[in-house]
Amino acid sequence: MQRIRVCVWLALLVATIGVGNAKAQDFLNQEWLLDSAHSHVYMETEKLNHVIEKRPFTRVQGKIDSDGRATIRIDLASIETGIDIRNVRMRFLLFETYKFPYADITAKLDKSKLRELATKTSVTYPLTMKVDMHGVDNEFTTDVLLTRTSDNTVSVATVKPIVVSAESFGFMEGLTKLSEAMNGINIVPSSAITFDLVFATGSLKPALEAAQAQSDKANADQETKAITAESCETRFNVISETGAIYFKSGSAELDSKSEPLLDSGAGIAKRCPSVRFEVNGYTDNVGGRRYNQKLSERRAQSVVEYLVAKGVSATRIKATGYGEAHPVVPNNSMANRAKNRRIEFQVKKE
Repeated sequence: MQRIRVCVWLALLVATIGVGNAKAQDFLNQEWLLDSAHSHVYMETEKLNHVIEKRPFTRVQGKIDSDGRATIRIDLASIETGIDIRNVRMRFLLFETYKFPYADITAKLDKSKLRELATKTSVTYPLTMKVDMHGVDNEFTTDVLLTRTSDNTVSVATVKPIVVSAESFGFMEGLTKLSEAMNGINIVPSSAITFDLVFATGSLKPALEAAQAQSDKANADQETKAITAESCETRFNVISETGAIYFKSGSAELDSKSEPLLDSGAGIAKRCPSVRFEVNGYTDNVGGRRYNQKLSERRAQSVVEYLVAKGVSATRIKATGYGEAHPVVPNNSMANRAKNRRIEFQVKKE
């Protein structure tokens, strides 16, 4: 009799394990979509004397394939500081979203380490992720908490902040420009990233797909809708601070590296059609004064012609050259002379 009881107990145990494994397989072997409305990614920075600012990215997309491959895309232009000029400076000066609009994150989940989710509410998992941002690839490993919130939803959250140095993604130059634009305030050259991502599957997927399509359309409309003259001026002032309009040495021929920024400028100009503006060219003090005057005029005109070719009305835009007049810094070093060779935009509000 005792032997029969043992056999029955073992049979029940095997059956229970089998059911657990089946549930684990059902739970894991699905495609999961990111629920953007309930997911959050934050960047925390420090400036001045320990002033901490925590800002969200408001546009994030992602999914986890049935084979465990996870992909997340963060729209870096969606950083929200609560102040328009700060948002614009973060986009153009630090992230350079006109060239590098997204941070793309990929990871491969080891399903064998996640089977506990079939019987437990949450597990801690060491996640290794590859981050492609600002033209640089880096790899990070961090602990994340995976929580099964229902049969159709799961959350993935950082256990502690992921510290990212500005140098590791080539942000040091942009950080300097951002500091200079903010009157030279000290900004700590690192940030802490945290996230709490919600994924859903099964019957919830169609609603998420529809919501994502609607969000994509709303974002596209937002990027092309008309803006005020003040918003236009803010954007062109920040574009002037980028120093990202380049010419071939001693020439008025635009370098192709200038195109992403100028394309962005053309798009902005078309969103404020009532605004007129000037393109002002400046040089350093190397060479004759008359030569520099002509060069600055021709460079400003090259920018005007590029923008007109991109659909900006020629009646709204004027080229002016100032030669070596009005340097922003003394012409006493190669770095300073590079700053004085510049294009600036001046909005003329009616």
